[in-house]
Amino acid sequence: MVKVDWLLHPGDALAVEKHLRMHPGIKHVEVSPVSGVAIVEYDESLITVGGIQHIVAECGYHCRVFRPHDIRGEHET
Repeated sequence: MVKVDWLLHPGDALAVEKHLRMHPGIKHVEVSPVSGVAIVEYDESLITVGGIQHIVAECGYHCRVFRPHDIRGEHET
């Protein structure tokens, strides 16, 4: 799961979704403009988490990666 910061309105979420979907290895993506969370299903043999972060940065946003242990509120930057 990826948290995308600075989404100001629903159009921002749609722009990030569209940009991510254009890249090989991205199977499914859904971005919530309310929570700023992107659920990204991807093929690890084609793209890395760092690659996903780079794509989001290309859109002008910062993202943090959440892993299963992050449910306690910890996160990786």
